[in-house]
Amino acid sequence: MIRTGADAGSRAVLLNVALLLAGIVLLDCMGAVAKYLVERYPAQQISLARNVFGLLPTFSILLWEGRGQINLGSIRLRQWRMGLARGLMVAVAQLALYGSYLYLELATVAVIFYCQPLFITMLAVPWLGERVGIWRWGAVLGGFVGVVLVIGPGTDMFSRSGLLPVLAAFFYANSLVLMRRFDKSTSNAAINLYAQAGAIAGSFLLLLATADVIVPDGSVAEVFADLGWALLLGGFGGFGVYFLTLAYRRTSASLLAPFEYFGVLSALVIGWMVFSEWPVQRIFPGVVFIVGAGLVIIVRERGALGKPKQSS
Repeated sequence: MIRTGADAGSRAVLLNVALLLAGIVLLDCMGAVAKYLVERYPAQQISLARNVFGLLPTFSILLWEGRGQINLGSIRLRQWRMGLARGLMVAVAQLALYGSYLYLELATVAVIFYCQPLFITMLAVPWLGERVGIWRWGAVLGGFVGVVLVIGPGTDMFSRSGLLPVLAAFFYANSLVLMRRFDKSTSNAAINLYAQAGAIAGSFLLLLATADVIVPDGSVAEVFADLGWALLLGGFGGFGVYFLTLAYRRTSASLLAPFEYFGVLSALVIGWMVFSEWPVQRIFPGVVFIVGAGLVIIVRERGALGKPKQSS
């Protein structure tokens, strides 16, 4: 049987979609672990644990890519200040995201967090100097209508708890947009490593600023159990981000982006299985507006790639 180039390309796309979906599920699993831990520890402490233990998958990946060695030259970063700044943004986003799990269901947080593409569209104007046309501005407006519907004006959720995932999405969106300002020759490993360092520093400073630390005082078995959950938190987060990065490096973002919304279903299933949550009535119909707005932005981005001189 003769394998054509088209067949090989299709298999490569399918593989990268699988990597993307695996990364999404891992990040939703990370959210479930964070939701479990936030009942016992402050969000600042969980964020620091996530970043510290996230170094383990980061260095294991660097070793694997370097075949047992880490080339120091490959992780040097000329724009190191921006690399660390991205990490600080991630630390603030983590604090808001983990804090929201204390009040909201896993799927509800996931749905609200998917306003991130809307923020990315808005932030591309000041950060990257991009032009955004009426279709994408309309999508941004429609997406935020969906966020408001999910949060529910006049309800208890329309307060700090409902706005925390929005804040997390805003800071994560900033960190993602800044990725495009790095030199094209800069390796992803270097960018991720500096972001990790900035996130550790940021989460540590936030922890010091609040002085909100809980020392485990249970049995030895309970302490080791919590340590195990912290390791899982860093592992799920570290490998989840790596799988997403790998998928987007190898395949067009416009092809992969629609599959991002699989995270809503994944979070809904995980929340139901682990926490017996089923917030379908809460997330509908707002989720339709949010997902629809994101898909409009994706379609217009794809059109803009084909016609670089035309705004959309």
